[in-house]
Amino acid sequence: MNILIIDNSVAFTGAFKCALNEAELLSDKHKFIFVINHKSTLRKTLEQKGFKVYQLPMVEIKKSLSILLLYPIMLLRNAINLLQILNKEHIDVVQVNDFYNLLGASVKKLGYKGKLITYVRFLPSVMPGVLRKMWIKAGVKHSHRVVAVSDAVLNQLPKNNTTRIYDPVRLSEDQPEKTYEEKPTVDILYLSNYIRGKGQEHALEAFAQAYKKNSKLRLSFMGGDMGLEKNADFKEELEIRTKELNLEDVVTFGPFSADVESVIKEADIVLNFSEAESFSMTCLEAAFYGTPLIATKCGGPEEIIDNGKTGLLVCKANVQEMSAAILKMADNLDYRKQLAIAGKAYVRQKFNIDNFTTSFEELLNNN
Repeated sequence: MNILIIDNSVAFTGAFKCALNEAELLSDKHKFIFVINHKSTLRKTLEQKGFKVYQLPMVEIKKSLSILLLYPIMLLRNAINLLQILNKEHIDVVQVNDFYNLLGASVKKLGYKGKLITYVRFLPSVMPGVLRKMWIKAGVKHSHRVVAVSDAVLNQLPKNNTTRIYDPVRLSEDQPEKTYEEKPTVDILYLSNYIRGKGQEHALEAFAQAYKKNSKLRLSFMGGDMGLEKNADFKEELEIRTKELNLEDVVTFGPFSADVESVIKEADIVLNFSEAESFSMTCLEAAFYGTPLIATKCGGPEEIIDNGKTGLLVCKANVQEMSAAILKMADNLDYRKQLAIAGKAYVRQKFNIDNFTTSFEELLNNN
């Protein structure tokens, strides 16, 4: 089939990575084409991998009168342009990479006869109520199927016309396996873009408490601001707070790294203290590459971590619990190794490629 994926992010995100994984994994059976935001930095990445790319001036709904007035006009314009692309490329299936993008529903209303698959990669509960209901209603009404990426997401969707398909572990170890040995420091990694709600501020406070009891601890934040001023402001707030805590020598802020395998394997512990995660590719990658993980009970991570056996789960925004979990891991190398080895086996079995391929092909072929 000819499958067109619509992704409206402007930079490399976990959601985009999952869609790219799918396209690469299934490209021997199907032809994939991407439509991305005109401001996106992802065109080069896609073209280098051999995918055809179109760009449209997508606009997201925001609390701005000018944006609210512009949104329906741009949606209609983009839908008309998208319909032309679909006809030109003989597209059989349109896949919207997250449910808040109404382009898929719009081209169906304009007469597109092919299948529409709408992914839900955000926990619906974190979205404003009115918009959430509108987006879900449009997805369920116009889609061949609405796909949740975790049970946490599926449980927040209507029962009709929805299904859960875990994203596949399409990863490989290109470097030697991680080794576990005593070092002068215990290096903690927070791998996430600087976005409010991703939990970096909680990690910083928890680290500050833990560091008072274990001076071997080091914390590295790695991520990008996606070119957005609000994200840059958030990162600056974290840096200011680090200075207030007198932790400049042991807490660092780095840019996004494309070499995820290296940075995860170099770390002794990976953290993810997000307020809401529909899945969490970062958590999955940490487990896959063999680094023990501490994450919040915020949705997706609860399906990636078997608490106490393959990693540790803590309550959202509970800095004391986070700090205690950090110390529990940091103070015991054998415990970290035990969790890491178990986590590696757990995710490779649960999220294997064959499970995804079978489920997705069934989705494509069912009427």
